Amino acid sequence: MFIRFVVGGDEEDHRQLSGLVTETRILRDKGEFTAAEEERLEAVYAWFNANLPCPPFSSAGWSRNAVAWFKDGATESIQQMRSLAALLIQHDTAVRMLRSRNPGKVLYEDPFQIVVEEWKNL
Repeated sequence: MFIRFVVGGDEEDHRQLSGLVTETRILRDKGEFTAAEEERLEAVYAWFNANLPCPPFSSAGWSRNAVAWFKDGATESIQQMRSLAALLIQHDTAVRMLRSRNPGKVLYEDPFQIVVEEWKNL
């Protein structure tokens, strides 16, 4: 099973929704977070930078539709994403957790995640 967190409601097409890192970055850049929230956000970003490989989005020649999904065994990474989700929810932003056994054509894989070109339907 694979897991992806996105910003948006259940009625919205998951392929049109952005991820939590993008949305938290946007809110941070707009100055929407308190100092304590921004500190919490930066701690999560630092954890990801130290513990999660960064897929080569900019150099691989993938389409803009390529997205990352966590493997269900990546429990620490998923917990960090739940922290981002809680922060967004506190700011009235809808968050969804998607699950799929086969989210798309795999372009990249590491021990924690895959990057795929998503199928139309999950």
